[in-house]
Amino acid sequence: MAEMELLGKAGIKPSGSWYVIYEKGAMGNVPTLRYTDEKNAYTVIDRATYLTLQTQIKLAILVEKDEALLNHMSLILVNPKKFPKTNYEDAMVFVKWLTSPKKGQRIIRDFGKDKYGTPLFSPIQRSGEWHRV
Repeated sequence: MAEMELLGKAGIKPSGSWYVIYEKGAMGNVPTLRYTDEKNAYTVIDRATYLTLQTQIKLAILVEKDEALLNHMSLILVNPKKFPKTNYEDAMVFVKWLTSPKKGQRIIRDFGKDKYGTPLFSPIQRSGEWHRV
């Protein structure tokens, strides 16, 4: 999906012999990246998958840290007024832990650093960005 969006924004219609769709792409990012390496091709892939396979493949990162390539993850709580059987109190404990710079955000920031030399993910939680639905 991200690849198609990027190509669309660039005004490129993916077709022809230069554009190959890996038929087993639905099996996940690891098989896709291995196939890309085998074919010495290009792909759009997440940083974590690349870092976990970097010693097993020949591919190099060509573009990274561009805003268009970022894949933001969100934490969304269920509204207890709409769904009263939810465990809102414990969910809030988890939210506070996960978004704390010294707790959950530190784990996200450091995850993979010891094994791969760089973190697999980047925390971006900014205070004051809470929205109620």
